[in-house]
Amino acid sequence: MKARKSIVAFLVFSMLIGLMSFSVYAATVTKVSTGSVNFESGFGPGQPKVVEPSTRIYVSKMAKELTLIADNKVVGKWPCSLGEFSANGTKQRQGDRTTPNGDYYICVRNDKSAYHLSLGLSYPDKAAADRGFEQGIITQEEKDSIYTAIDSKLCPPWNTALGGAIMIHGNYQKGVPTAGCVAVNNDVMDILWPYGQLGIKVSVGP
Repeated sequence: MKARKSIVAFLVFSMLIGLMSFSVYAATVTKVSTGSVNFESGFGPGQPKVVEPSTRIYVSKMAKELTLIADNKVVGKWPCSLGEFSANGTKQRQGDRTTPNGDYYICVRNDKSAYHLSLGLSYPDKAAADRGFEQGIITQEEKDSIYTAIDSKLCPPWNTALGGAIMIHGNYQKGVPTAGCVAVNNDVMDILWPYGQLGIKVSVGP
C-alpha cells in the first residue's frame, strides 16, 4: 500500500515539474516572438517597416502628376509633362524621349536654366549601368564611373549612351511632352526650389 502511494506521489510530482517547465518555456517563447519583429501598420504579415525620407518628391507617370512631401506631409500635387514615349516603360538610351523609372536623388541645382529653374536627377543609376553594360551600350569604364558617382552621391556621367540630364524644370505646357524631363509650371518650380536641395529623394513610378 505504501509503495503504491509513493508511486502515485512521484507521478503527481513529476507532472507538476513538467507543467512548470512548459510554462516557463512558453513565456520565454512569447517574449522573444513579440520583441523581435517590427511591422508597419498597413503592411502585410512578414513585410518589414519601410521608412521614407521626410522630404521627398514623387512623380506619377500614369497620373502625370508631381507630389511634394515635406515633414511627411503633402505640400501639394501638380500636373506635369513627361517624355514623349514614357508610357512605353523606362528610359533605355540617349535620345529615346523617355522619362526613367526609379528612385533617384537631386544631384544638381540650376537657377540659370533656360526653363526657369531646374533640378537634375541622378540618372543613370546603378541599375541602368548594369543593364547598359550587359547590353553592350556602355563600357566597363563608364559603368564604373556611374557606380563611383552614385556611391559618392554625386551626379553620374550624363554623356554616355544611356543618356542623362533628366531634370525637373519649369515651362510646363499642357499636352506638350518633353524629351525625357519632368516639366511643371514656373510657379510650382518656385515652390519646389527651396525643398529641392542636393540629395533629396525623387521617385518616378506608376
